[in-house]
Amino acid sequence: MVLSVKKRKLKSIAGETVEGFNVFKSSKQLAPAVDKEKEKVEDGPSKAKKELNKQIERDAVFRKKYNIHVSGANVPSPLRTFVELSSRFGCESYLLRNLAEHGYKEPTPIQRQAIPVLLSDRECFACAPTGSGKTLAFLCPMLMKLKSLSDNVSLNDQCASKDGIRAVILCPTRELATQTTRECKKLAKGNKFQIKLMKKELRENAVDDFRAGKTWVLIATDVIARGMDFKGVNCVINYDFPNSGAAYIHRI
Repeated sequence: MVLSVKKRKLKSIAGETVEGFNVFKSSKQLAPAVDKEKEKVEDGPSKAKKELNKQIERDAVFRKKYNIHVSGANVPSPLRTFVELSSRFGCESYLLRNLAEHGYKEPTPIQRQAIPVLLSDRECFACAPTGSGKTLAFLCPMLMKLKSLSDNVSLNDQCASKDGIRAVILCPTRELATQTTRECKKLAKGNKFQIKLMKKELRENAVDDFRAGKTWVLIATDVIARGMDFKGVNCVINYDFPNSGAAYIHRI
């Protein structure tokens, strides 16, 4: 009777655990638990990597569908809809409202890729046919950035930089400049952005002031040499060598 009681006590002691470990379990029995802990630790990064690879594959399929070709590293995912401007980049409601009012329902291919790239503070060189929506592709990020800057600038900074220019858009023709100004005003409706078009009159005023002697130094491109003569000019400085002999003659 005594021996059987002692054996029972030994069995009960063997089944007890101390500080989370079984007293008489072998290392082989503990190995599966350790492996499970390693799997949990490695599970997070591996899941994130798999999800990233899936996203890259989805983006590649989407770009192929809309004939979008990109180059560079870590190119941002293209836009599926204009709603993503708010969900991904925090676009304010005024811009989405203006887009809807003027009939912009779905982004064009150039807009789908160029807008996320520009909003990610990346350099972007975009090429697309006429009428593909390139103007909107750079106006949207520009207006969103300007709004973000104006919200983050303090009152003192705003007063100090009241007359400063925040953005400049260069256009090759007068017609395109007029069109871009019109589109920019449409999208900026509801904000106090000062959008101005530099017209031909400004150039003519500068020329008139130079002729009248109000301006002593005139800095210009070769455009100013087309049929314009000024009396009393004592010095002409060529910043670089002209492309042709005719251009050189017009300059001097």
